[in-house]
Amino acid sequence: MWPSSWAERVAGWSLELRSIGFGNYRRIAAEYGTRFRAFMEPGSDPEQAASWPATWLRPKGDMSRGGLTLLLVLALLPLLIMIARISAWPGVLSPGSSGGLLPWIGHQLNNSLSLRNISPGYRDHVLYLLFVPTGAILIALARLTFGIKVLGFRAILISVGFQQSGILPSLLLIAAMVLIVFTIRPALVQLRLPYYAHVAVIMSISVLLLVGALLLAPLFRSELLWGVASFPVIVLGLMAEGIAKTIDRDSGLTALWRTAMTIMVALVLAGISRIPVLRDIAIEFPELLVTEIVLIILIAEFLDLRLLQDWDAKLSGVALPRLFSQESALRVAVVCNKSSNGIISRLGSPSRGGYRKRSLRRIVKTLRMSGHSVKVVEGDMSLLSNLQEFIPPHPTSGQPGGIVLNLAHGVQGVAAVAHVPAMLEMSGLAYTGPTPLGLVVSLDRVVAQAMLREAGIATPDGRVIGDSPDECRGLLYPVVVKPRAALGHKLRVARNREQLLEAVRKLSVGHRQECLVQSYVAGREIEVAIIGNAPGHCLPLVEILPGNEGRVCPAALDGAVARSIRAAALAAFKACSCRDYAVVNIRFASSGQPMVLEVETAGVLEQGASFELAAGAAGWTFAELINRIVNVARDRYRSTTASSTMEVVTFRGNAGGKKGGELLAG
Repeated sequence: MWPSSWAERVAGWSLELRSIGFGNYRRIAAEYGTRFRAFMEPGSDPEQAASWPATWLRPKGDMSRGGLTLLLVLALLPLLIMIARISAWPGVLSPGSSGGLLPWIGHQLNNSLSLRNISPGYRDHVLYLLFVPTGAILIALARLTFGIKVLGFRAILISVGFQQSGILPSLLLIAAMVLIVFTIRPALVQLRLPYYAHVAVIMSISVLLLVGALLLAPLFRSELLWGVASFPVIVLGLMAEGIAKTIDRDSGLTALWRTAMTIMVALVLAGISRIPVLRDIAIEFPELLVTEIVLIILIAEFLDLRLLQDWDAKLSGVALPRLFSQESALRVAVVCNKSSNGIISRLGSPSRGGYRKRSLRRIVKTLRMSGHSVKVVEGDMSLLSNLQEFIPPHPTSGQPGGIVLNLAHGVQGVAAVAHVPAMLEMSGLAYTGPTPLGLVVSLDRVVAQAMLREAGIATPDGRVIGDSPDECRGLLYPVVVKPRAALGHKLRVARNREQLLEAVRKLSVGHRQECLVQSYVAGREIEVAIIGNAPGHCLPLVEILPGNEGRVCPAALDGAVARSIRAAALAAFKACSCRDYAVVNIRFASSGQPMVLEVETAGVLEQGASFELAAGAAGWTFAELINRIVNVARDRYRSTTASSTMEVVTFRGNAGGKKGGELLAG
């Protein structure tokens, strides 16, 4: 027999079912389907169409029509089962209809699906289980539809604690736990405990709280303390772990806000689970769990709106201006390669070079002192998921949530330095520095040489040499030997055939690739740091003194010579598809003509390198340099009229049509 509290509702349903008649169900369902489709179609009124469900639902498109149909069938099936079961209840249908097929099916289902016959001692435990999907729906709505972050699914567990211990004792215990976490965290940080030791200490202290309540409850004969002591220890421990993790990852204010929102969801779930009619429905119709599961999937597909995401971020203390705002502070993800473990397997040559740790720490510290919110992200397989969490786009406008300062050199494989920007391009994330194409062009010295010559820029003649000694014939010495495409290589000068073969052998073995052999240019060496786009700006010129004697900035050069060097550098910057910043390496030929040797984009912000030296000569601090690079990239994305390529700077050397020295013997 169904619960007595349902008698009035069943009588009302009975009258409604009798008035409709089962023969009309198909017609009624078709009619409502037509109305729903008409409702979802926007009208001709533009103002009305802008707010129509078909516009704001914004499905992600990850679900096929067949998959959506299957989900809707799964969602409606429990409702049909519910109708069949109700039809079998005494007094629902007229006496003439009670012996039909539908009541018979409902009777069989009532004997197998209902949980109303469970022991009263297990009833609360079963209800905890039945309301877990309801809690999951609430969390999905809070996180996806409203954009309010909570401490994971701990809200469901806390609601269980509310029902087991009472709301007031539970809230007092959670408040005490939060206070303890905030009190002892500075000491744990000072001890430099690893994350798992840190969390283990906090979770153990949560047990001390419960034990203390157990000891004090008999002494004071307090029902409140007994309620505190009966709070589930695993729930309190997970709550403490979530608070500590949020403090470490974001801030104390963020942890407080996330905790408050989690408790709010838990209170709502606890309130729902105490409504008598809902408890009766959950016990009587457990098949509705399937409908709730489908509802979660549909929320993720159609209601991922994040309506209050900005509001939530402001109140939690983590909101920062987005990429296209006018504010100076941003979320900046510094992507680098400190580890080589974030891969599936080791295949291909490991990438060399990259920034030293002290240089990375200095850049990160500089950005944080400038007001940016900074996160260091490893440039491996975990990159995109970490960036999606740290700099998510605006849920409705799609506006970028921040920018990536790309300092990665890659992990392994061909053109590893271009792997990170390729991932960023694919994902639609804003980043500093050249595109994958620009990195490949500047990294592959053979391609860079061809691009420079095509642009009319003087550069030494070169030849690619592999394993065959015959390829070394006809060269004029001395020559410079470089790997075709590699970072962090050591420059080798060969003054005869034997030195050349030895240099080629060592570089080929070390870098597993061909070598580029170029004629040696013995003149003064100048490095030109360039920042900006359309057009770029040359910083004061840096001269590399011979014999490892250091650098001089600004270089002592005649005005006309300096102008020709800057023109050559800007033209090379353009020819090699650079963006935002780069360093162009130039030497003087015997004729006095500047010859572009390389265009470097990776590793140029290393501490003490030419870029920092040139910035200092220009009157910039290191903080101003780093912020200018971020702002240059930001302006490039923000401008709707700027071209992706910079202004063409034409350079013609004094040698007329001849663009380089002779490498081959005549």
